[in-house]
Amino acid sequence: MPRKVDHDERRRHIVEALLHIAGTQGLDAVSLREVAQQAGVSMGAVQHYFATKEQMIAYALEHWLSLSVHERFSARVRERVQAGTPLLRAVVAEYLPHDEPSRFDARVGAAFLARGAVDTSLHETLSKAVRAFTGTVAALLPTTKDPSFEARRLAALLDGLRYAVLMGALTPDEALTVAERHLQDLDPTTQPHP
Repeated sequence: MPRKVDHDERRRHIVEALLHIAGTQGLDAVSLREVAQQAGVSMGAVQHYFATKEQMIAYALEHWLSLSVHERFSARVRERVQAGTPLLRAVVAEYLPHDEPSRFDARVGAAFLARGAVDTSLHETLSKAVRAFTGTVAALLPTTKDPSFEARRLAALLDGLRYAVLMGALTPDEALTVAERHLQDLDPTTQPHP
């Protein structure tokens, strides 16, 4: 009896290969052929699930946001909270690249953002992700006059720090110190978390 093919699992396997390429070489290195080689499947198998590179990238972005944000990032934040870090500080610390998993996710994010700056087909998905992150931050902020504005300001600061760390302009500790100082400015009654 022939083995039943799990099409969702095959599609995810192919997309994970794309994400590996994006996180190590950037999206410019992505092609149907390169993804097939990385996934260890034929070009025909890739084309069975994705007719074009653009379709594959759009699907990969949705998959990465679900995997990175809803699973890996959330799990790392929960670990910090269980260790005693306040929730907002845990979110801030995990958003900044500080180890290989967080650096990988930040590199993939940078690759998608760079692509999204010129590929309007990604705008809606990326904008939704930015709004969701900003909304999460707004819900965690201490009482302020304008939590939406402060959340946008903090998110912008974190993005700038994130890419400065990726490029080696700041160390993870230097970036976290800047973010901690900003959090203290928002709520002077709190102390930096060790």
